[in-house]
Order: sequence, then C-alpha cells, then structure tokens
Amino acid sequence: MGAAMVDLVEHSHAARTPSATAWVLCGGAAVVITSTMLVAATLPAWRAKRDLYRVLSRTCAAAAVGCLALGAARPAPPLLGLVLIALFLIPWWAAVTCRLRHEEAQ
Repeated sequence: MGAAMVDLVEHSHAARTPSATAWVLCGGAAVVITSTMLVAATLPAWRAKRDLYRVLSRTCAAAAVGCLALGAARPAPPLLGLVLIALFLIPWWAAVTCRLRHEEAQ
C-alpha cells in the first residue's frame, strides 16, 4: 500500500486515480478493516459483549464494501484519500459511541 500512496501523490493532479493505485489502496483498506474484525472475533470480549461487537462487525463490513466501491469509482486522488480516511473513521466512531452507550446503560 505504501507504493500506491506514492503513486497517489504523483498523480494528485489527475482527474481520476489510476486503476491499479485505486484497487491496491482500496482493496488493502478493505482487507485491513475485515482482518481487524476477524482478529476481534477471537477475543473473549467478543462473546462477553456480543451486542457491542455485532454492531461493530456490521459497521466494519459496510466500511469494507465502501472501500471496494470507492476503488471501483476511482475518483480524483485527493478525494480518494479523504474518503478512505472517512471510511476508516466510521468504524472507530461507531466503536466509541457504542461503547459509551453500553457503559451508560450499565
């Protein structure tokens, strides 16, 4: 993914992100988000706090699909970078808000 970032910066003036760059970045982001949830599924907390992790796993799945859709769309490089950042922030935002709600309920 590092080389794709260099390519993204190199083509930052282009109207669309090159296909290979978009797929490497967005596909890699989808793999990272999905892998995070697969690793989280092995934790004891996954079973203990099933409601919290169910919401988070669905949010991560939606973010991973969003990453793949972004790769297919191939917007301008600056927009692609910003939307990828937003897609990574969505699961974190969901985790924090769900966790805070879960603690308030107890």
